[in-house]
Amino acid sequence: MSGDMNALISALMVLLPLAVAGILLTGLLGFAQGGPWYRRHAHTLMRLRVGLQLAAVALLLALAALR
Repeated sequence: MSGDMNALISALMVLLPLAVAGILLTGLLGFAQGGPWYRRHAHTLMRLRVGLQLAAVALLLALAALR
């Protein structure tokens, strides 16, 4: 793999888990507060978190398959 590809993969390996953690924290804080904002955004946050987790796991599996 080229240097640019390694840099991209390294960045994704850091950014994807951070994004998942950020979305999870946002959902937990929203849940703790309750109210209309949480009811309006709960499913969107969950879908976004699951999608980001899927991307992170897929990246890990792809890296494992290439090595």
